[in-house]
Amino acid sequence: MEHCYNEVKYQRLHCFYFIRKARKILSDQPWRASVNRKNMEREGMTPEKSRRYCRVAALIAMLSISFGCGQKPHLVHISSDPSGAVVFLNDKVIGETPFDTSIEQRKGDYNIYTFKVLKEEYKPVRKAFKEQLYHEKVSDIIPEKLHFILKEREKYLIAITSAPSGAVVALNGEVIGETPFTATIRERIGNPRTFDFVAVKEGYTQGRTVLREFAPQENGAVFEFPETLHFELGGDAERKPQ
Repeated sequence: MEHCYNEVKYQRLHCFYFIRKARKILSDQPWRASVNRKNMEREGMTPEKSRRYCRVAALIAMLSISFGCGQKPHLVHISSDPSGAVVFLNDKVIGETPFDTSIEQRKGDYNIYTFKVLKEEYKPVRKAFKEQLYHEKVSDIIPEKLHFILKEREKYLIAITSAPSGAVVALNGEVIGETPFTATIRERIGNPRTFDFVAVKEGYTQGRTVLREFAPQENGAVFEFPETLHFELGGDAERKPQ
């Protein structure tokens, strides 16, 4: 696109140059010092030739604008398994799968088109397409059909209890239940991955447990989500109903 724009700009300047020449040649005014007959004869410019060049240059410029630069948007069908995922293109939402969309050619060379697909309870997926050659277009690098396969985030089952029972438990600030209960915890995305559990019951001090995921260690240690979680709440349990 940049190359095409420069071509049209060059052709327009050429046309303006010929127009100025023709006007000076056809003018009845005497030649000015900046342009004289000898210079014009040396350039081989005549009124008829100037008019002809001007017409040709104008025609080329118009054809370049009409056909050379205007590229049709690239139509792409985007789907996912499962469907209902939100699709981003270069950090802008473009639709929810499945759908058809047109992708415009970006200005410049070696452009990158990055797709990101998000769906609740699934891991995000990214695909990037880069123009490897300066003359490549969006239709050369992005297929007409894009399909994304989403993987479900890991589920952890954990039995949560407290003494006394009846405590409200929140995970990372969001209430997930009242003890005793079994919670289904989804794998968290991002770094660091932290699970902050807080248990609260009126008349008792709150209990808190923080679990931090970690990468596999050299000694073979790996992160394992506990199957049970118990909170001992401070206070006089005998005088507080359970």
